[in-house]
Amino acid sequence: MWVATIAMGALLVIVCLSKTYNTQSIIGLCVVFLLFCIIGLSFKTKVIQHFRPLVLLGSLIYFGFIVGGCFCILYFFQGFILFLMGKSAYWLSFTIVITILVLSVIFGAIWCSWLCWLGALQEFIYKKNKWNLLKTRKVQKILRYIQITAFIALVIWVITTQRTVLCGYDPFVSVFRLRIFNWIGYITVPLLLISSLLIYRPFCRILCPIGLMVQNIKYLPFTAKSKTTGCTNCPACHPNCKSSNS
Repeated sequence: MWVATIAMGALLVIVCLSKTYNTQSIIGLCVVFLLFCIIGLSFKTKVIQHFRPLVLLGSLIYFGFIVGGCFCILYFFQGFILFLMGKSAYWLSFTIVITILVLSVIFGAIWCSWLCWLGALQEFIYKKNKWNLLKTRKVQKILRYIQITAFIALVIWVITTQRTVLCGYDPFVSVFRLRIFNWIGYITVPLLLISSLLIYRPFCRILCPIGLMVQNIKYLPFTAKSKTTGCTNCPACHPNCKSSNS
């Protein structure tokens, strides 16, 4: 639990120093990162698996509908890039993204599957269906290229504009606040809801920059793999994997 102690300590220091963000929200993030460590340490036990829907629901209710979607994963990523460009005002976003990545290296992809409120919203909307078009390996490769392209485009956009621009157009924020802020929202919000109903976590699989970073961390030789006991890396589970990421 030393990792959890360090993460909690670091974020509590942020609580004391930061005047930009709501202290209650940052304390909530401290709890989330502590859960990250607890889940990572007990992931292979059968008992912990039963708590996944409850943890996702709690994250969705608090960070989504209570906090109102801000914190925003897209904002974190943009702030992360801006901090790397020397914009010191975005150090909090940088710290949060680094914490997610470091804990993902140590414990595996717990953030996306257990804790992210954006993923939770899509998962609870999704209804199982027989539409298997997006589950073929060929389509998965195409979606992968789209995700990488979107990642690069977002990085270029942030480097070019040197500011965060997407949060005002984020359909998740509109859903969480039950309010559409501009005409773009009338397109993106229905698109998000309908696609989430038909496809398992479409935003996570196609557009999320943090998700792409976490996915690629698993290829590092020293990264923990979130596999159950007895996994032999055979492809037998692929047809039944809702995210088609097995």
